[in-house]
Amino acid sequence: MAKNAKREDVKKKLSESLNYCNSHHIPAQELFESIADRTINNETCHYDANERKREMKSLFPILLQAETSAMIPSIPMKPDILELDSKAFLELWLNKWISKFLSGWQSLPSDYVANPKKTVTDEALIHMVMDAKHAGSKERAYEWAAHHNLFMSAENIGGNLLEEYIYSKIKPYGWIWCRGKILTAIDFCNDECTAMFQVKNKTNTENSSGKGFRESCGAKAWNRMKAERRNGKIETYWPKLIEIVREGSTVDKPVPNDLVTEADYLDFVSNTVRNNPYLISEREGDL
Repeated sequence: MAKNAKREDVKKKLSESLNYCNSHHIPAQELFESIADRTINNETCHYDANERKREMKSLFPILLQAETSAMIPSIPMKPDILELDSKAFLELWLNKWISKFLSGWQSLPSDYVANPKKTVTDEALIHMVMDAKHAGSKERAYEWAAHHNLFMSAENIGGNLLEEYIYSKIKPYGWIWCRGKILTAIDFCNDECTAMFQVKNKTNTENSSGKGFRESCGAKAWNRMKAERRNGKIETYWPKLIEIVREGSTVDKPVPNDLVTEADYLDFVSNTVRNNPYLISEREGDL
């Protein structure tokens, strides 16, 4: 099987194709919008297709602005695809870009149904934990293991739920949820492509390379909570998120100081699990 073309070669071909179409053929944005009109509809998107279409169209300037070029996602292409003429290549790339967005919108995190854990619990760990000074019995050790699985399951979906909550609050202020990894290291972008940010649940979840990349693009990062307790208490950063939303808002209405809060987010999470008890699971495969 042929390997994919190098990422830099695909991006170079994309840039050349955009420039060629803008100067010799149908304008690239016009081509993009026609593809979006054709492919984003009620059959391909079950969550407000017209709004998703508007959002996708709003992101087109990302492809043309030098300062945001690093945010253009890596879309795998075979080497022979790079031999296509500019218009044909651009059509294919734009179709794939839109498909990533549609794929991301196939379902909401709150509708997710958890799968059983694929790996088994190590029997040696059970024997360590069943000691009288800990669980006290093998049965109770297995109960604790199931509880651990449940917390791990919750952690796996937690980041996506956080994004869903944020989007439900900031959407009225001109923000787009960039689902499907349609932008590199960006979770939210305003509809003028002038402000972007990435969401992290804790302050210890971003590595140095990711931080360097994001800062080089002028994008911000927001952490929900500090990784360590401060004076014995958990510290959260919701006011900082409100500042980011306010600075990037594209609508003429004030962003309230209590737009997002920890208490409101916890209510959202509790209600989500209440409405969808299959969101998380303590089960292991083949049990």
